[in-house]
Amino acid sequence: MIATVIGATGKTGGVVAERLRAAGHEVRAFARSADKLAGLTKLGAKAVVGDVLNPRDLTAAFRGSDAVYAMVPPQYGTPDPIAYYDQVSTALAAAIVESGVKRVVFLSSLGGELPSGTGIVVGLHRAEERLKALPALDLLLLRPGYFHENFFGSLGMIKSMGVNGGATRPDVPVVMIAAADVGDAGARALIASDFSGTSVRELVGPRELTMVEATRLLGQKIGKPDLQYQQFPDAGVVAGLQQAGFSAAVAESFVAMSHAFNEGRVKTLQPRTAANTGKTTFESFADVFAQAYSQS
Repeated sequence: MIATVIGATGKTGGVVAERLRAAGHEVRAFARSADKLAGLTKLGAKAVVGDVLNPRDLTAAFRGSDAVYAMVPPQYGTPDPIAYYDQVSTALAAAIVESGVKRVVFLSSLGGELPSGTGIVVGLHRAEERLKALPALDLLLLRPGYFHENFFGSLGMIKSMGVNGGATRPDVPVVMIAAADVGDAGARALIASDFSGTSVRELVGPRELTMVEATRLLGQKIGKPDLQYQQFPDAGVVAGLQQAGFSAAVAESFVAMSHAFNEGRVKTLQPRTAANTGKTTFESFADVFAQAYSQS
């Protein structure tokens, strides 16, 4: 199999590329920077440098491929996140049609079925709909929960303020999963080619956690067993994200996503199975978090 992997330097795309190469498949690793692809090229992947907003770059990468792992690379500084998602998915759709590739795994999110009320996830819904409209395409939509790795964004807050916090309510159970488990699921789907038409696979971790529970586990690992989680006012969360480099619109869209968690709109619709449950526990992620904390 020849597979093109979008976002090959990212948390999930990198795992997809590595797993495919380990299984002996040809990989075209697509990213904006050749330097960041050096690790994959050492594994035998072909580096393809291009712009995910440019249909010609994508078409060249897709042409001759048997399958594509597609995603929308994060762009936290964009002034209009939904327009950015539209631009990327439009380019992806055009390249899929022009190149003739017939099998695509697309990274979406829980809540991707909802057309509104989910903040940044609305962009993924619109991307899903655009890809679903393409003729004769075998399309698998991966809808994972909240990435464990999102907690790395709290390192500075914990260091400077001694608390963790955000717009999500402290007592809401959140579906969480490790990014590596998502990448592994994507690679397994591409290798097995066990989907046809349009299908959806939700991806979940071993268990749901509230922000209070997750924060307590992180605190135990970093030597702060009494670490607290606080729900901050929306305006404070937006301001904090802007200080971290997010545009105002992206920050507001993340707050809106938290509201969707709080109101129970972003949730699983499929039963938990061995196939859709990642193996990485939050406790094992907390060990990695503790290493990053000690080095920050």
